[in-house]
Amino acid sequence: MTNDMNDEQRRSLLLLQQHGFINEQNRNDSLLNQTESEEHTPWFINILFGLSGIFASLLFIGFLTLILFETEIFDSIIGVLVTGGILSAIGWSLFYNAHLRHSPFWNSLAFAITIAGQGYIAFALLTNEIEQPVNVIILLLIQLFMTIVMPNFIYRLLSAMVALGCVIYLLNFYHLPELSLGLLALMTVVANLQRYSILQRISVKWRSVAFDISKALSYASALVLLSVSVYFIAAEYGGSPASFGSLDNYGDTFSYNYYLAQGLLTLASLYAALLILKRYSVKRLSAAGVIITFAIVILGAMSIYVSGLLATSLIIVIAIANSQRVLLGLGIVALVSYVFWYYYQLDTSLLLKSASMLTIGIGLLLMRWLLIKRYFGISKGISKGISKGISKGIRKGIRKGGGEALVANEKERLS
Repeated sequence: MTNDMNDEQRRSLLLLQQHGFINEQNRNDSLLNQTESEEHTPWFINILFGLSGIFASLLFIGFLTLILFETEIFDSIIGVLVTGGILSAIGWSLFYNAHLRHSPFWNSLAFAITIAGQGYIAFALLTNEIEQPVNVIILLLIQLFMTIVMPNFIYRLLSAMVALGCVIYLLNFYHLPELSLGLLALMTVVANLQRYSILQRISVKWRSVAFDISKALSYASALVLLSVSVYFIAAEYGGSPASFGSLDNYGDTFSYNYYLAQGLLTLASLYAALLILKRYSVKRLSAAGVIITFAIVILGAMSIYVSGLLATSLIIVIAIANSQRVLLGLGIVALVSYVFWYYYQLDTSLLLKSASMLTIGIGLLLMRWLLIKRYFGISKGISKGISKGISKGIRKGIRKGGGEALVANEKERLS
């Protein structure tokens, strides 16, 4: 079955080369032919694997702590750090062995041991014996290192999320929380929409590793962006919009400027729109570009009062542009949850709520009718043009000779 998949991949790459989408050098590129993520594990299996690994690591931490509790290891931070470092090194070796053998058992064992080791390291760093924010900075550097060296997608995802959480904490510590949404949105945009252009500048030797790291970072930044949006929604209804005293951990009043935060998020969203328009060769000053820009600005203004609206919309657009179904599902669930949260937190009568929902529903139906009426015919004509272009390319390949079986197979697939 593996040989059949390789033959299918070669046919597809050859067809892309015939139509001029890639050249001979790119067809032999290791990024196209092999990556560390070639196992194609379903996303729900990855989720179950991560949850079971976390649960197993908790059990392992409890078991090991009971054994070492009688010793003097846990009396000093150095002993706990050494224990965590040893467990992390063992987990890395098991991960590497599992990567070579493609063994789920070794993967699960390595995941549990590594999470346990990182738990000991985090416990040692976050105790009161090390001053803040030095302990958070050290934890951030450790998680960045683990994200790079660990050859496992789930662990890289969790480690990258912890690292981004440390960045958010540091911004909060230095009273710069407004930069959180904009920074996370920019990282999400770059990791998802500019991944391949950045990978082309990396050496071919390290390109497959960089691809897997960027994939984990793209999902981690999107998840943390959605989580931070939830954080500020809870803060908005837990205190005053301008000052959240309950969130202050440093003795000073914690202030949050909604206009600056949503302005930075809007700029990141405009940059994402610019990249997507460039991908489809749409000019910025065209009718579509102006409408998209205006819609992003309106969403940014609405997000000042409905936190999370622009962030979730950005995730959904990126997921549609990259055909990422998992990210699309997360964005849709988050958007619906945020809207329902805002709806039930409104301090108005049910009549006004019903009228607002009716108005929004009518507006969405009118938008749907306009899109189908005006743009469906254009997209249908474009699809016909693309089909004709592919047919001409196939006939040109036949005239050049060779590959009749390949062309027949591709024609059957396209039909």
